[in-house]
Amino acid sequence: MDEFFEAHDDLRTEIAMTAARLIAEDGYDYPSAKAKAIKQLAGKSRLPKDRIPSDLEIQDELRAYQALYLSDTQPAQLQSLRTVALEFMAQIPEFEPIIYGAVVNGTASDHSDIHLIVFSDDPKEIDYWLFNHNLQAEPCDDALLAGKTYPAVAFQWKRRWFKLGVATPTHRRGLLNRNNQDEFPFQTDRNGLQALFDTYNPPAGLST
Repeated sequence: MDEFFEAHDDLRTEIAMTAARLIAEDGYDYPSAKAKAIKQLAGKSRLPKDRIPSDLEIQDELRAYQALYLSDTQPAQLQSLRTVALEFMAQIPEFEPIIYGAVVNGTASDHSDIHLIVFSDDPKEIDYWLFNHNLQAEPCDDALLAGKTYPAVAFQWKRRWFKLGVATPTHRRGLLNRNNQDEFPFQTDRNGLQALFDTYNPPAGLST
């Protein structure tokens, strides 16, 4: 019986490690990386849910992978993304942007998009702003934050890809209140990102 559970845990860990490598090296998103890792390691077998790692487990393996193999590049890439994100957020204060995902939690690299949610009672105001600033935005996969989906567009600014979701102002407080302020927060506002940028201490093994 012990051997069964050890094999069970080993496969779950191996899937997480493989997915983390795909994210770090090839720029996969979490769902795609997880699906490809499962296919590589389990073939067409249908795995029960308890043998599939969570996104948090994959994120832990991603941090470990970056610390081991990418310590000479990833921290600087993260800081570059945070700089661009802060500069863009400063351009749209009227929309009270929230930034979330890898740029906030510290796992972003050159493969990463910058994910934002902005707020307006009239979504067309966002469209007008982007148009007036010569940003060619296209609809993309809906933004997912705190279990809710929001319509989103993708565009490039300063050679970085942004994915911008749009919500009504009433959603904003609830999103920030759901933030997990443990060691690695997931979403924050402009001031919170500035604080992360100013106080960022890389995990053990990472260089600045």
